[in-house]
Amino acid sequence: MINAILYAPEYRPNMSSMIRSAEFYGMKKIYIYDKNNLLSPPNNKTSRADMNHLARVWTAGAINHIEIEIIKDPITFLKNYKGRKIATLVNEESTELNQFKFQENDLILFGSEKEGLEQDAIEIMDASVYIPAIGHTPCLNVAVTFGVIVHQALRALA
Repeated sequence: MINAILYAPEYRPNMSSMIRSAEFYGMKKIYIYDKNNLLSPPNNKTSRADMNHLARVWTAGAINHIEIEIIKDPITFLKNYKGRKIATLVNEESTELNQFKFQENDLILFGSEKEGLEQDAIEIMDASVYIPAIGHTPCLNVAVTFGVIVHQALRALA
C-alpha cells in the first residue's frame, strides 16, 4: 500500500477532503505535517465546533476509520522513511503521472495550497510527478490532485 503525507496544509476543507479520499481508497494511515495547526486549533467554542464539523461532515466520518499521524519534524521523518519519497509538483521537469511507475511503500507528498513543498523537502525526494494540464488552467486544487494521484498509484499497483 502506498502512503501519503499532507505537507503543511493550509485549509481545513482541503485537508478534510484528502483524509476522506485516503480512507476511501483503503489507506489505514495518513501522515500530516500540521505546520498551520489545522488539527490543533485554539481551545475555544468556535474551534471545537470546527473540529467536530471536520470529523462528522467534511470527512463523512472517514476520520473515525483512519489513523492520523502528526509529523513534528518532516525532514527527519522523510530522511528516515524506508520507501521512496515522491513529490507532487507543478513542474513539467517531473515525470508525467501516466508515465510514473509506483511501488509498494511509496510515500507521496502533497504540499500546501499556496507554497507547495518546501525546498528542503524537495531536495530529499527520490522522484517527482505532475499531472499534465490539457486545458488552460495550470494546476488543480490539492484535494483534487490527491484523489487523481492516489487513484492512479493504486491502479498501477493492482
